[in-house]
Amino acid sequence: MAAAQSVRIDVEDAALSPSTQLVRFVAIATVLGTLTFNLFLCFVNTRIMPMSDSHVMLMEVVLTGGAFLAALDRRSGLPLFLAIFGSYMLLLFALRHQTDLKAIRDIVSPAIFFTLGRRLRDNKLADGLALAAGLVTLFVALFEYFMLDVYLEWFNVLGYYLSRGAVSLQDSHGATTGLFISGTRPEPRTILPFLGQHRVSSVFLEPVSMGNFGVILYSWGLLRSECRSRWLMIAIALALIALADARFGLYTCVLITMLKPISRLTPKLIWIVAPFLLLAIFALYGLVVGYDDTDNGIAGRFTVTAIILTNLPAAVIFGAEATDVFTADSGYAYTLTKFGLFGFIGLWTTFVLLPVAHARGWTFRSMMIIYLLLIMIISNSFYSVKTGGLMWFLTGVASAASFTDRPGWLERMAARFQGQARR
Repeated sequence: MAAAQSVRIDVEDAALSPSTQLVRFVAIATVLGTLTFNLFLCFVNTRIMPMSDSHVMLMEVVLTGGAFLAALDRRSGLPLFLAIFGSYMLLLFALRHQTDLKAIRDIVSPAIFFTLGRRLRDNKLADGLALAAGLVTLFVALFEYFMLDVYLEWFNVLGYYLSRGAVSLQDSHGATTGLFISGTRPEPRTILPFLGQHRVSSVFLEPVSMGNFGVILYSWGLLRSECRSRWLMIAIALALIALADARFGLYTCVLITMLKPISRLTPKLIWIVAPFLLLAIFALYGLVVGYDDTDNGIAGRFTVTAIILTNLPAAVIFGAEATDVFTADSGYAYTLTKFGLFGFIGLWTTFVLLPVAHARGWTFRSMMIIYLLLIMIISNSFYSVKTGGLMWFLTGVASAASFTDRPGWLERMAARFQGQARR
């Protein structure tokens, strides 16, 4: 009790200092910036001047750099991690005879935003930031859905991706104006079919990221039982998932809800070995199914991951050799090709074993572990800073913040049985 009061007093005192106020401002600006900068660049591309991938990289460097400066303090954890990771990546680059700056960005950015959240360790700040992010995303989503023609006049999403070179005219079938190529589902909608074929993307410009964002917002709302806005957060998250027709997002929210009561009771060793057990299952499955045609459903994406993994050379799996194989549809394969098996093991184990100050902080960590385990089956989109900024910031806050002890239903049931046994 005294320790909790001490932490609370320290946080309140620090909040009065100009340096902490500046760090809080930078945290809010950079996290919201990662969420919305693509929408801003799309507007500039549509109304002012063409944008390219260099502009996107510059924006990411500015936002991540600002977060890095705000995250630095007297502790050496972040610089030490970056030094070890950088040394490992230099070794891989030497073995491969080529560099890959995107692979470095994929890990450096999460480490920075996690450390920033851990430094602030303020649940109320995280609540407000998550709610603000949800409201901004919902506002733009409704604007896109109900006023699509006006939206495209200001935000020509397809033109933005064509200008960046991320989409070719062949991919867009010659079209230069419109939504992203996945903005319309060719098959009937899964969630609320009456909404039509339009898959809303909002500030993310493509629907996959909005579904991922919905899972992150839903998980934070599910965790924060003492937050007055938790049900609003959950409602916004589910609305965004429905508008994006994000099947993965819906299934993941259901699974997270089901596993939440037992998440804190699950040994960390199980979470550590889980992705590598799945890799073995994928490899075996790929050897069995061969090269059968795949659809765009969950089973089809599972098959795609299995086939990619079974066709990666051993040198690529261990990180000694680069590959041109397209791995964006499989987070497991992408991670192996970028960091090698030993890098994958080291990064994942570090994430699972990072210290947590309170058991409820571990509950949110386990939610994000479930999210990552599932999304790595179908995509590498979890590396995107568009959703990663908020996710890793919230994970950092949850790792260091103090929470009110609220026993779960399993703990309450065990206590009830113990009381009856004593009688």
